Amino acid sequence: MNDYKSVNHKKKKLKPAGRKRNNYRKKQLFVRSAAGAVIFVITIIATILLWNFFVGRDKKEPGSDHAETGNVLSDQNKTDNEKSQKSSASITLEETSHLQIKLGEAFTELGYTAVDEDGTDLTSSVRVDMSGLNRAGEQQVVYTVRGNNGVTAEAVRQVEVLPNTEYESPGLPICMYHYVYDPAEPPESSDSNFISTTALAEEMQYLHDNGYYFPTWQEVRDYVDGKLLLPEKSIVLTFDDGPNYMYLGTPILEQYRTPATSFVIAGYWDSKEMLYGYASDYLTFQSHSYKMHQGGGNIGHGGIYTAMSREEVLSDLRASFEICGNSDAFAYPFGDYTAEGCAALEESGLLCAVTTENNKCYPGDNPYLLPRVRMTGSQTLAEFIAAIGGA
Repeated sequence: MNDYKSVNHKKKKLKPAGRKRNNYRKKQLFVRSAAGAVIFVITIIATILLWNFFVGRDKKEPGSDHAETGNVLSDQNKTDNEKSQKSSASITLEETSHLQIKLGEAFTELGYTAVDEDGTDLTSSVRVDMSGLNRAGEQQVVYTVRGNNGVTAEAVRQVEVLPNTEYESPGLPICMYHYVYDPAEPPESSDSNFISTTALAEEMQYLHDNGYYFPTWQEVRDYVDGKLLLPEKSIVLTFDDGPNYMYLGTPILEQYRTPATSFVIAGYWDSKEMLYGYASDYLTFQSHSYKMHQGGGNIGHGGIYTAMSREEVLSDLRASFEICGNSDAFAYPFGDYTAEGCAALEESGLLCAVTTENNKCYPGDNPYLLPRVRMTGSQTLAEFIAAIGGA
């Protein structure tokens, strides 16, 4: 009994403490709930404030990225709207029948008039774009004029341009370089095939400063086939034997943004990867054969190419294409060639082949026997300009 009472007494003593703990727990739960509610409310308020901030910045700060995007879209929509509007001007072409001209011949205008809807004569304001007539095929002459409502009117005349190799052309110089050296460390033995970095830089700067155009090999082929008019100041730069012989020239090409072709003796390289260690955006690798740059023939300089069978030539070309990564142009080893060899080049899919004959090429030339203008290390800048036909 006493033990029971004692225990019971202790329980009674514990009841107030238990109520305090319960009250504490209730208070803690309330505090936590209140804190959670406060955090939730703060989160909502912060989200609203941030939203208003960014939206307001879009509206109030035209220099921001968001505002710029909005302006661009607005400009685009405006352009689309303008395009959908009809011009108040109209252009009338006389003699709309199908026309034919030869490439390189002057286009004879058949007449046109332009008038605004309010009667204003706009004929003198018409712009005529005949740039499409520099290539054979179905082309267009485009006439445009802006009406008084600010919207441009357009009319098109269809013209068939026929291939032609008989027009007068200043000729295309395909320059033949070989080796580039540093004048501070000249080679122990050299000949006219060696040009200094100083002289090469002067020549490349001249081409750059005078706005020369550098056609692709496809454009060269179209030019000699009479299918393309090239700008008067056009030139092709080639370096024979491989980039390891002119690697000092590559930075100069890059400096003046002058594209060039490196004719590679592909058999000198173990792999395409090794060759492309000399790669540049301004240097294209084309074939100078795989292993045909050696003696063994009895024509010209005695290169073996002229003594090889068609099958042997094709096999060698395919190996060189694999290393070079391109198959557009070919430089004859030692400049030697035969009619049978030319036929093999055409069969291989090559567009052009170049010799060592010293001359420019012209419309009507055989694309597989294109001459080149020889560049020498001793030439002055004035002599270079004269050789390429510059002013």
